[in-house]
Formats: sequence, structure tokens, C-alpha cells
Amino acid sequence: MSVPIDTEAILRLHTCPETGSRFWTERLERLGIPWQDVVTHPEAVPPMAAEELRPYGIEDFLPVPLRSGRPYLVTGETSGFSGQPVLTCFTEREFHAGFVTPFVEQARAVGFPLAGNWLWAGPTGPHIVGKALREILRTTAGTDAFAVDFDPRWFKKQARGSLSARRYFQHILDQIEDILSRQPIDVLYATPPVVKALAESLPARRRESIGGVHYAGMAMSAAEYLRLRDTFPNAVHMSGYGNSLLGMFPETSVSDQGIAYRTVSRRLDLRVVTGHDGGALRECEPGEEGTIMVSRYDESVLLLNLLLEDVAIRTEDGICNPHRPHHGFEGKLLY
Repeated sequence: MSVPIDTEAILRLHTCPETGSRFWTERLERLGIPWQDVVTHPEAVPPMAAEELRPYGIEDFLPVPLRSGRPYLVTGETSGFSGQPVLTCFTEREFHAGFVTPFVEQARAVGFPLAGNWLWAGPTGPHIVGKALREILRTTAGTDAFAVDFDPRWFKKQARGSLSARRYFQHILDQIEDILSRQPIDVLYATPPVVKALAESLPARRRESIGGVHYAGMAMSAAEYLRLRDTFPNAVHMSGYGNSLLGMFPETSVSDQGIAYRTVSRRLDLRVVTGHDGGALRECEPGEEGTIMVSRYDESVLLLNLLLEDVAIRTEDGICNPHRPHHGFEGKLLY
């Protein structure tokens, strides 16, 4: 269940000179925008890009009360695939609201298995997805995931198709198959390329023993998703889209257009827009494709009108087929 958010109070906290963060104090000064105008009309603040966030440490995003009181914070970084990683943080409540609760609620709604043994192949840090998985299992299943640490930044440094890239990927697969050879596994949690490789290498009896498959980290076409569903026939399949700066959005359906996602969290304002390449921004109509734009209203970090690199089709209650246009379905998404 989403927690009510007083967005006006969050805006005031981050932008008022007495309590505001260094990031917003400096940004509003550069833009020449009175902080009171932001509180009353946050949609009028010019769109921002990740490039503006890169130079700052987490203290620069924290408003004065949090910076002085300094509660326990969950830290994270974006992938770094499009430039220097952006640093961010969440209070424990925000972290649960952004990454744990949406996953657990959707899993229970579709019958995705939470108990049992999980096998996770992905980054354990500094990306936030590994931290999210550990907290999901700590609060629901009681058993930490068996894990293979896959460093996507190192893999990205290898030339595509090179011997070093193939050897690193095979090293990941060898570790996964070693665990599977000795340990019963109920749920696989990995990127689509890893799941696809396992679909091709695992014997039928192992594939049929898997009860759940969760996909994260990279975009995936609807056709590929349906093929993998057939390959693991007894599993409940669930995809997740999201961003280390914001949270995760669980899958709601899949169609010929692609995989659809939504968020019910009041922390986030998710939109699909067009016209940012020179004209005035316009929110897309349902069925129209545009750039994803998100605002985050948290006590720890305020982000307004953040333009992501991903495009998607706007739906009545969310987005469909998010992907990087210049990479197609091989583009790295941040969750």
C-alpha cells in the first residue's frame, strides 16, 4: 500500500533557504526561480538531466534537517553506462517504498514465489538492485539469495563479442551452473541475456524445476519474453523496470506492443513527454511514444522533471515497452 506523501511539504523542505539542500539552492539561483514558485508550481521547473546530478555527493541532496540529524541511509549509484554514475540515497522507509514494497505486492498479486531458494546473478554493489533483493528476501523468505556477482561496468568495458567479453560471461554462467548442480533453486533473478543463456544450456528437468523468474537490468522485447516463458514452463515470470535514482516499477501485462509497467507510489510522478528537443514539453496521449520523465518526492532527495534516456509508450496507468532508442533492446536500463 502506498504511503501518503505531502508533496508541498517535500518541495518546501528542499527549496526553502532555511532548510533546503545545496543542490536545490544552487539550481534555483542559477535558474533565477523563487523557491516559492517551485512549491506552488513544480511542473514549471525546467526539465533536468542526469548530467546535472553527476558532480554532487549525497550530502548535497539532503535538506538541512536530514543532513544535521543524519539517519541511516541506503546509498546507491546509477549504472554508469551513459557517463559518470550519479550518487543517491534513501531513508529506510523510502527504500522500502521504492524498491521492496512494489516488488512484494506485485509478486503476491501474481503468485510469484517469495519463499524458497533464490539464485541472483547481478551486481551486489554499488547498484541498488542487489541491496533491494537482499531486503526483499530478509522480510519475506528468510533465506538470503545464492549469488553470482556480475559486474556490468567491467563487462561493458570489453569490446562487444571479444574473447574477454565471452570469457567473462561464460565465467558467470559456469558459477550459476555449479550452484544449480548442487543446490535446489526455486527462483532465478537475472538479466534477460543471462536467463536466455541458461534457457539454452540447462537440461529440461532443471528448467522445469524453476518456480519463478524475475528479469531486471536490461530491456527485453515481448517476443523474447514469451519465448523465455515457454522455456521455463512451470515458472511465474515477472519483469521489473526502474531506475536506481527512483525505484522499481513492476510489470502489469505483456502484449504485442511490449511489456507494460506502472507505479502506484505517490513518491513518484511518472510521465511520458515529447518536444524536449527544442519545443515546449507536451505530455503524450495514451498510445503515443515519448521520453520518460519522472519526479521523485522524498525527504532525502527531491528530483523534479528528470528526463530519462529511455522512451516508452504511455498507457492509461503507466508505460509500455521502455527501452533506449539508440540501443534497441540491448540498452542498459538502470534498475
